[in-house]
Amino acid sequence: MKRVIISLILLSSLNAHSFDEFKKNQTQEFNTYKNNLQKEFQAYKETLNKEFNEYKKSLSKFWKEPKLTTKKTFVEYSKDLKTRKEVDFQNKKIKIEVIATTPQEALQKAKKALKTLVTETTKVAFDNNPVLKKVDEKFKNIGVRANLSNRPIVKDVIFKTSPSQSQINSYVKTYIKPKNFHIRTSKIKDSKVYLINIPLPSDTYIKKAKNLKPIVAQKSYKLQIPPYLIYAIIETESSYNPMARSYVPAFGLMQIVPSTAGRDAYKMLYGTPKLLTPSYLYNENNNILIGTAYLKKLYYVYFRGVKNKISRLYLTIAAYNTGPGNVACAFNSNNKDFRGNTICYRVRGDYSIKKALPKINSLSSKEVYERLINNLRYEEARNYLQKVYSRLKKYFYAIKQGKI
Repeated sequence: MKRVIISLILLSSLNAHSFDEFKKNQTQEFNTYKNNLQKEFQAYKETLNKEFNEYKKSLSKFWKEPKLTTKKTFVEYSKDLKTRKEVDFQNKKIKIEVIATTPQEALQKAKKALKTLVTETTKVAFDNNPVLKKVDEKFKNIGVRANLSNRPIVKDVIFKTSPSQSQINSYVKTYIKPKNFHIRTSKIKDSKVYLINIPLPSDTYIKKAKNLKPIVAQKSYKLQIPPYLIYAIIETESSYNPMARSYVPAFGLMQIVPSTAGRDAYKMLYGTPKLLTPSYLYNENNNILIGTAYLKKLYYVYFRGVKNKISRLYLTIAAYNTGPGNVACAFNSNNKDFRGNTICYRVRGDYSIKKALPKINSLSSKEVYERLINNLRYEEARNYLQKVYSRLKKYFYAIKQGKI
């Protein structure tokens, strides 16, 4: 019996040692994988910036102010780079610019540009972008890719139903007229830049939201995040620009950063963090899924210790923009720099959510909101929270009234 007991003790000790070794190896393997993923993203970011800088140089041969797509504007050039289409979603207007030698040439080019724009889809826009296609292809072996849909860029806000060719021609004829041109000097000899501004409908955002309703409703139900929050985030992040891109880089409607929110949300959904390519994030179904999953992780995981649900909502909104650590910092530190921005130190644990919880739970939801507005480290995050908060009510009632 003694021998049996001693054998069991030794075996138990051996198993415990083996488990500890296994756990240690698993941790090391995950950290190695995470570091490799970070290196891959850095290479991805550097390649993207390099390609866009090269593209911008080629544009500068023709344009005094080369423009690229941003969070709130979609910009596209013709193959010869002498025609520029721009959709300013934030200010709800279209700009058509052409470099031409005569007014007649400008008129024909502008008509063609507007005609193609009002029927363009995200798939066509992606295929027309030489940088995005090149980067997506380069990282296909290490990143997750996807097919893009034929969701319209502006057609859904201009026309009530799918337009006929005669309706498109009529729309183009209404706006592309010689008297509507603004003429500027050009970098090209014997040419001028002809510009036309075209308004988008005032209810552009509601129309875009309605178009996205099936996707938003599905993700909202699946991930238990209210649809009005998703819509408010989309408007604040991209103004419904389906091809939105920031310098970070972040992509698409909910401005997903592949290395942070994208990685965390993808891991939560599928078990393994992955590098998300532009094609994956310009697929609106994927973009809204990843964005909503990240909201879920913030609300139900990072801030699960916050008792007041309204307070937790405010923290989630702020963290979507600036990260949970910076949100915790707003409650853990009272130190300010000469500009009035909060100073945080990692060694003091200022970025710890656990440390911030007692303070957060001692405050009312109104006090939590005011603390964030006054104490978040970055002005952008403070403004972001106010913008999203102001839009929650709008979308809540739009859904309730059946407008979306």
